[in-house]
Amino acid sequence: MDYKIRTYEKGDEYQIVRLFKKVFHQDMTTEQWRWKYEGQGFLNNKSVVAIDKCGNIIGHFGAITVRVWFMDKFDTAYQAVDEMIDERYRGGYKKGLYYHLGSFFWENINSFKYGFVNLNHMRLGKIAGFFEDCISVKDYSINTKKYSFPLHKLEQIDWDDIAIDVLWNKIYKSIGWSMVRDREFLKWRFKNNPFYTCKLYGLKRRFTKGILGWIVVKEVHDTLFIVDMLFDEEHMEHLLKKALSMAYREDKKKAILWLKYKYNDRLRAIGFQSVERGTYIPNIIKLKICDPREMNSNFFFTMADTDFM
Repeated sequence: MDYKIRTYEKGDEYQIVRLFKKVFHQDMTTEQWRWKYEGQGFLNNKSVVAIDKCGNIIGHFGAITVRVWFMDKFDTAYQAVDEMIDERYRGGYKKGLYYHLGSFFWENINSFKYGFVNLNHMRLGKIAGFFEDCISVKDYSINTKKYSFPLHKLEQIDWDDIAIDVLWNKIYKSIGWSMVRDREFLKWRFKNNPFYTCKLYGLKRRFTKGILGWIVVKEVHDTLFIVDMLFDEEHMEHLLKKALSMAYREDKKKAILWLKYKYNDRLRAIGFQSVERGTYIPNIIKLKICDPREMNSNFFFTMADTDFM
């Protein structure tokens, strides 16, 4: 091989963001990179790079370290992102750079790992022996309208509201495998996000303390993206209908969200329609941690679990 593969070293980010621009034709600054990979304070960056004879980074598989509730315990997991290879080194999927870089990457992570990929990447990962079929992500969308729930209210809350942690501690064991959705996570993922601005709303029952659920929303023209949410199971409908009413008042025409298939019937009962969006969550079979049925049944995800929504 006319390149070597190693784990990330401090300073690599300057070349990584240049490769990102070259491959994806989008800008990512080093400050944005540091927020993404180091913003939660983790120092065990398991990203890997390929370097040519001249010291240039020609390939990269990124890993964002996240805290998770997984298989009945708190653990560290890794979200695979920013998989990119200089076009001069593409091809040879069973023995080329993609295969060698991916093998080094996946075999270096012996805990829970996941990612969101498009159809081409899914096919490529299956050919290379990295992926097997698991979850097809759906866009759930609905036209906004007004609902009346006089005993409940939805109001904007602060990212540092202690009620966020109280809710998480109350329900985390019942939602499945999930990133730890506490105040620390929300502040990193949304409040400090250098790419876009979001708002956080909490569902409350009038005349009582605490929250029954929360949503994080991003406004794009006349559409409300519900990019993250957490709720006490019995109050999902209240939370969503209050959010749709709020969006209706603010002249938003449509709302879109992602949730695991477990909630499909309840979302459809509200009026949501679903469509395959061409995004997939494969089950990783290099150092396999779980089977597809377990992953499909247990993995709680929203748009917040990606790095592109």
